[in-house]
Amino acid sequence: MPRPRQTTAPSAAKETWEDSHANGRLSPVTENYLLCLYRLWEDSESPTITEMTDTLKQLPPTEELGTSVPSVAGMIRRMQKQELVDIGGDKRIRLTKKGLKGGEDIARRHRLAEWLVVRLLGMELHRAHIEAHRLEHGMSPELEAKLKERLGYPRRSPFGRPIPGMGEPKMPADALALDAAALNIPYVVDRVPEEDDKLLRFLVDSHLVPDQEVRVLEAAPYLGVLTVATARDKVSIGYNVASQIVVRPTTRA
Repeated sequence: MPRPRQTTAPSAAKETWEDSHANGRLSPVTENYLLCLYRLWEDSESPTITEMTDTLKQLPPTEELGTSVPSVAGMIRRMQKQELVDIGGDKRIRLTKKGLKGGEDIARRHRLAEWLVVRLLGMELHRAHIEAHRLEHGMSPELEAKLKERLGYPRRSPFGRPIPGMGEPKMPADALALDAAALNIPYVVDRVPEEDDKLLRFLVDSHLVPDQEVRVLEAAPYLGVLTVATARDKVSIGYNVASQIVVRPTTRA
């Protein structure tokens, strides 16, 4: 018996129309790739195809991205043709000047959308990243301008990442990862990871969020655990989580 003809392939369908997206704006698929690559660029990382695949898997399922290695490789080839990325002899993906500009554009809209849902709509912080992905692709330049004005021109996202075009460096000069912090020295949280909503719930409950003070009380690398004091309590976190939390020295001794 012949197989029924397959009429749709969700991830591929989105990728094939990205060159003809309305008004000259890149497609949501391309914008999602650029957002991931831009975030990695901020962290001074240039991913391989396999690493890019793993990064894309952190995006909300509602984005409906194809996250197999072949589909990601195909999309990167299309982005190469658009002169958005280059792949070097080391097989690592790097944003071109054009790609970096596109990454800044979608990162700015995404981070403003995070503020929109948190500050103006009152949603919980752990939902901001997910809801921002729903809103970022449809944000017009006019809405973006009005949103910046209404929010008071924020310089960083609710998670601490700089909003492109607002004058913030991609990383403060004195910043370091929490797992490298000295014992019993006060630091201020500068940035937290935003992709895992369960982890975010824990960080919010523990007051391990931007602009909150934290001290490392005990480091046990042989156990892979840090004990830290926050404004709320003492908590234990793994080194893998602490390495994703960026802190900076507080001005208070």
